[in-house]
Amino acid sequence: MANVGAKAVNWHALKEWAIVVRAVEQGRHFILFRKGGILEDGFSVASNEFLLFPTFEHQSRQYIKDEYRLDYDMLEVHAPVDKVVIRSAARVASYYESSDRSRLLKLDRYHIYNDLFIDYRMQWNRDKPVSVMLVRAYRLEEPIVVDMKGEYYGCRSWIRLVNDDLKDVRVGKPVVDDYRFDRIKREVDGVMAG
Repeated sequence: MANVGAKAVNWHALKEWAIVVRAVEQGRHFILFRKGGILEDGFSVASNEFLLFPTFEHQSRQYIKDEYRLDYDMLEVHAPVDKVVIRSAARVASYYESSDRSRLLKLDRYHIYNDLFIDYRMQWNRDKPVSVMLVRAYRLEEPIVVDMKGEYYGCRSWIRLVNDDLKDVRVGKPVVDDYRFDRIKREVDGVMAG
Protein backbone atom coordinates (compact mmCIF):
# COMPACT_ATOMS: atom_id res chain seq x y z
CA MET A 1 0.00 0.00 0.00
CA ALA A 2 1.47 3.31 -1.08
CA ASN A 3 0.47 5.05 2.13
CA VAL A 4 1.84 2.49 4.62
CA GLY A 5 3.58 4.42 7.37
CA ALA A 6 2.46 7.73 5.85
CA LYS A 7 -0.24 10.13 6.88
CA ALA A 8 -3.63 9.39 5.36
CA VAL A 9 -4.64 12.66 3.75
CA ASN A 10 -7.55 13.19 1.34
CA TRP A 11 -8.55 9.55 1.37
CA HIS A 12 -11.75 8.09 0.06
CA ALA A 13 -13.66 5.92 2.50
CA LEU A 14 -15.79 2.98 1.43
CA LYS A 15 -18.95 2.53 3.46
CA GLU A 16 -19.39 -1.15 4.33
CA TRP A 17 -21.46 -3.09 6.84
CA ALA A 18 -19.85 -2.95 10.28
CA ILE A 19 -19.91 -6.76 10.56
CA VAL A 20 -18.06 -7.07 7.24
CA VAL A 21 -15.45 -4.49 8.24
CA ARG A 22 -14.90 -6.39 11.50
CA ALA A 23 -14.39 -9.65 9.57
CA VAL A 24 -12.01 -7.93 7.09
CA GLU A 25 -9.98 -6.63 10.03
CA GLN A 26 -9.85 -10.15 11.51
CA GLY A 27 -8.61 -11.72 8.26
CA ARG A 28 -11.85 -13.65 7.67
CA HIS A 29 -13.32 -11.63 4.78
CA PHE A 30 -11.58 -10.66 1.53
CA ILE A 31 -14.29 -10.07 -1.10
CA LEU A 32 -16.61 -7.07 -1.36
CA PHE A 33 -19.61 -7.38 -3.68
CA ARG A 34 -21.02 -4.07 -4.88
CA LYS A 35 -23.58 -2.64 -7.26
CA GLY A 36 -23.73 0.93 -6.03
CA GLY A 37 -26.12 2.66 -3.68
CA ILE A 38 -29.53 4.16 -4.31
CA LEU A 39 -27.86 7.55 -4.72
CA GLU A 40 -25.46 6.21 -7.37
CA ASP A 41 -25.72 5.11 -10.98
CA GLY A 42 -23.95 1.79 -10.51
CA PHE A 43 -20.62 1.15 -8.82
CA SER A 44 -17.13 2.19 -9.76
CA VAL A 45 -13.87 2.10 -7.84
CA ALA A 46 -13.27 5.67 -6.72
CA SER A 47 -9.83 4.80 -5.38
CA ASN A 48 -7.70 1.64 -5.26
CA GLU A 49 -6.71 2.54 -1.69
CA PHE A 50 -9.29 3.64 0.85
CA LEU A 51 -10.36 3.67 4.47
CA LEU A 52 -13.00 1.16 5.59
CA PHE A 53 -15.94 3.11 7.03
CA PRO A 54 -18.12 0.75 9.12
CA THR A 55 -21.82 1.48 8.83
CA PHE A 56 -25.02 0.01 10.17
CA GLU A 57 -27.07 1.37 7.26
CA HIS A 58 -28.70 -1.53 5.39
CA GLN A 59 -26.75 -4.07 7.43
CA SER A 60 -28.83 -7.23 7.67
CA ARG A 61 -28.39 -10.28 9.91
CA GLN A 62 -30.21 -12.52 7.44
CA TYR A 63 -27.44 -12.14 4.85
CA ILE A 64 -24.48 -13.37 6.88
CA LYS A 65 -23.40 -16.92 7.68
CA ASP A 66 -24.70 -18.37 10.93
CA GLU A 67 -21.30 -18.50 12.61
CA TYR A 68 -20.99 -14.69 12.40
CA ARG A 69 -24.40 -13.82 13.84
CA LEU A 70 -23.23 -13.57 17.46
CA ASP A 71 -20.60 -11.02 16.37
CA TYR A 72 -23.34 -9.23 14.46
CA ASP A 73 -25.56 -9.09 17.56
CA MET A 74 -22.72 -7.73 19.70
CA LEU A 75 -21.94 -5.01 17.17
CA GLU A 76 -25.60 -4.00 17.00
CA VAL A 77 -25.84 -3.72 20.79
CA HIS A 78 -22.75 -1.50 20.97
CA ALA A 79 -23.42 0.55 17.82
CA PRO A 80 -22.35 4.17 18.33
CA VAL A 81 -24.99 6.76 17.54
CA ASP A 82 -23.03 9.79 16.40
CA LYS A 83 -19.46 8.55 15.87
CA VAL A 84 -17.66 6.06 13.65
CA VAL A 85 -14.39 4.37 14.57
CA ILE A 86 -12.18 3.57 11.56
CA ARG A 87 -9.51 0.98 12.29
CA SER A 88 -8.36 -0.09 8.82
CA ALA A 89 -7.58 0.78 5.24
CA ALA A 90 -7.76 -1.48 2.21
CA ARG A 91 -6.27 -1.86 -1.24
CA VAL A 92 -8.05 -3.40 -4.22
CA ALA A 93 -5.90 -6.38 -5.26
CA SER A 94 -8.26 -7.62 -8.03
CA TYR A 95 -11.47 -6.31 -9.54
CA TYR A 96 -14.02 -8.18 -11.63
CA GLU A 97 -17.60 -7.80 -12.79
CA SER A 98 -19.87 -10.82 -13.10
CA SER A 99 -23.51 -11.78 -13.55
CA ASP A 100 -22.72 -15.48 -13.16
CA ARG A 101 -24.31 -16.64 -9.89
CA SER A 102 -22.49 -20.00 -9.90
CA ARG A 103 -19.12 -18.24 -10.22
CA LEU A 104 -19.93 -15.88 -7.35
CA LEU A 105 -21.01 -18.80 -5.15
CA LYS A 106 -17.57 -20.39 -5.68
CA LEU A 107 -16.07 -17.50 -3.70
CA ASP A 108 -17.89 -18.62 -0.53
CA ARG A 109 -14.78 -19.35 1.54
CA TYR A 110 -13.45 -15.80 1.14
CA HIS A 111 -16.32 -13.87 2.77
CA ILE A 112 -18.93 -14.04 5.55
CA TYR A 113 -22.03 -13.53 3.39
CA ASN A 114 -24.47 -16.38 2.85
CA ASP A 115 -26.02 -17.46 -0.46
CA LEU A 116 -29.09 -15.28 0.18
CA PHE A 117 -26.82 -12.24 0.06
CA ILE A 118 -25.48 -13.22 -3.36
CA ASP A 119 -29.07 -13.54 -4.63
CA TYR A 120 -30.01 -10.22 -3.02
CA ARG A 121 -27.00 -8.46 -4.56
CA MET A 122 -27.74 -9.92 -8.00
CA GLN A 123 -31.41 -8.87 -7.88
CA TRP A 124 -30.64 -5.26 -7.03
CA ASN A 125 -30.25 -3.26 -10.23
CA ARG A 126 -30.56 -6.42 -12.35
CA ASP A 127 -29.25 -4.89 -15.56
CA LYS A 128 -25.80 -4.34 -14.01
CA PRO A 129 -23.22 -7.01 -13.14
CA VAL A 130 -21.96 -7.46 -9.59
CA SER A 131 -18.65 -5.75 -8.88
CA VAL A 132 -16.28 -8.14 -7.12
CA MET A 133 -13.37 -6.57 -5.25
CA LEU A 134 -10.68 -8.66 -3.65
CA VAL A 135 -9.26 -6.39 -0.96
CA ARG A 136 -6.22 -6.54 1.24
CA ALA A 137 -6.70 -4.85 4.60
CA TYR A 138 -4.16 -2.88 6.62
CA ARG A 139 -4.47 -1.88 10.24
CA LEU A 140 -4.26 1.77 11.15
CA GLU A 141 -1.62 2.46 13.77
CA GLU A 142 -4.27 4.37 15.74
CA PRO A 143 -8.03 4.30 15.13
CA ILE A 144 -9.74 7.38 13.73
CA VAL A 145 -12.84 8.53 15.61
CA VAL A 146 -15.07 10.42 13.18
CA ASP A 147 -18.09 12.52 14.10
CA MET A 148 -21.00 11.60 11.84
CA LYS A 149 -21.71 14.51 9.53
CA GLY A 150 -24.69 14.93 7.22
CA GLU A 151 -22.60 14.19 4.13
CA TYR A 152 -21.63 10.76 5.52
CA TYR A 153 -25.22 9.51 5.64
CA GLY A 154 -27.17 8.04 2.75
CA CYS A 155 -27.05 5.04 0.48
CA ARG A 156 -23.77 5.64 -1.31
CA SER A 157 -20.60 3.60 -1.53
CA TRP A 158 -17.91 6.26 -1.33
CA ILE A 159 -17.47 9.28 0.90
CA ARG A 160 -14.66 11.78 1.37
CA LEU A 161 -13.74 12.37 4.98
CA VAL A 162 -13.27 15.92 6.17
CA ASN A 163 -9.53 16.62 6.52
CA ASP A 164 -9.86 17.40 10.23
CA ASP A 165 -10.85 13.76 10.75
CA LEU A 166 -7.59 12.55 9.18
CA LYS A 167 -4.87 14.36 11.08
CA ASP A 168 -2.07 12.11 12.35
CA VAL A 169 -3.47 8.94 10.76
CA ARG A 170 -0.92 6.31 9.86
CA VAL A 171 -1.44 3.07 7.95
CA GLY A 172 0.33 0.08 9.48
CA LYS A 173 0.88 -3.56 8.61
CA PRO A 174 -1.38 -5.81 6.55
CA VAL A 175 -3.94 -7.93 8.40
CA VAL A 176 -2.71 -11.16 6.78
CA ASP A 177 0.81 -12.05 5.71
CA ASP A 178 2.01 -11.96 2.10
CA TYR A 179 2.07 -15.74 1.68
CA ARG A 180 -1.55 -16.23 2.75
CA PHE A 181 -2.82 -13.26 0.78
CA ASP A 182 -0.97 -14.25 -2.39
CA ARG A 183 -2.53 -17.73 -2.18
CA ILE A 184 -6.02 -16.24 -1.72
CA LYS A 185 -5.44 -13.89 -4.66
CA ARG A 186 -4.39 -16.76 -6.95
CA GLU A 187 -7.43 -18.78 -5.94
CA VAL A 188 -9.90 -15.88 -6.38
CA ASP A 189 -8.36 -14.85 -9.70
CA GLY A 190 -8.62 -18.47 -10.84
CA VAL A 191 -12.33 -18.62 -10.02
CA MET A 192 -13.12 -15.30 -11.67
CA ALA A 193 -11.02 -15.91 -14.78
CA GLY A 194 -12.14 -19.55 -15.19
